Amino acid sequence: MIREIIVNDCLTIILFITFFFKIILKKINPILFYENIDLIKKDLKNKISNNLFGIKLLDVAYNILFISNLSVLFTIYVNKEFNIIIYFKLFQNILLLFLSKYILDLLIGKLFITMKIMKKYVYLKIIYFNSLGILASILNLVVAYTSFEHISIISFCICLTLILFIFSYFSIFVLMKKIIYKNWFYFILYLCTLEIIPYYYLISSIL
Repeated sequence: MIREIIVNDCLTIILFITFFFKIILKKINPILFYENIDLIKKDLKNKISNNLFGIKLLDVAYNILFISNLSVLFTIYVNKEFNIIIYFKLFQNILLLFLSKYILDLLIGKLFITMKIMKKYVYLKIIYFNSLGILASILNLVVAYTSFEHISIISFCICLTLILFIFSYFSIFVLMKKIIYKNWFYFILYLCTLEIIPYYYLISSIL
């Protein structure tokens, strides 16, 4: 039986590059790769206690993988099929959003003398998004080998990604609960202005 799918060479190339990219990252650091597969991250407390920032090029690479795969999902959802121009536009916008948020977080930490806390927070976000990048690449394969007319499947993949995205933040807040409890007012203010609002406008503009 022949699958009824929209043939798109650009999407095939991107998925192949993503798969090849993951193989390279696994070869470079197998331990980090398997840590990123684990979304629960049970041993994370010990890790951040010894390394409050520790962002490496591999962490950046996994985050780019996440942004790329997220852009693929949103592109197919918005356009009902893959479009390379829309993909690059979304990729650029999401990349700028994440980059500006990381920089802004560190600036806030510098201005309010909480650099150590903000470095820990940025580090936690990055390693959680590393895991989401691997998961999103698997969801893209599901979408790519399913007819793009089945919008329900695409919607399910996007919703699952967003749910796990929210779960990542909750996990981070649990890890930092002692700090949040002592500074709950500033935390709520930060959460509303610099976490919820930017993502709300991003998602509303796409969906």
